[in-house]
Amino acid sequence: MDLVEFLRARLDRDEQTARACSGAPWKAAPSGTVSTGDPGTDDPAFVATAENGAYAEHIARHDPARALAEVSAKRQIVDDYEKQSWILGQGHRTPELDAAQAVRETVLRLLALPYAHHPAYREEWRP
Repeated sequence: MDLVEFLRARLDRDEQTARACSGAPWKAAPSGTVSTGDPGTDDPAFVATAENGAYAEHIARHDPARALAEVSAKRQIVDDYEKQSWILGQGHRTPELDAAQAVRETVLRLLALPYAHHPAYREEWRP
């Protein structure tokens, strides 16, 4: 498994998990509870209870909609890296294009860092 395959697998899993939890936006209450549902609904769905309002706000800010948006953005970065790799592989090389691709690779390595605990992560990917 190379770095691109690793990232795609992690992003697929992140998307799968977020889709399983998606629905209405998550809302935090000062009491430390997080729930979903329309603000005008009398019966919001319970998501979690946190120790305090700050923890609840953190949980709510990382709701499935945000996770899906982050997956989409990261996939665009990976796609751009692969596209540019293909172009370089076709012999369209200049020092500037090679340098730009090196930066893209560094970005992929940084995107992989949050998954460093995963058993498939390789230390040589660490930036």
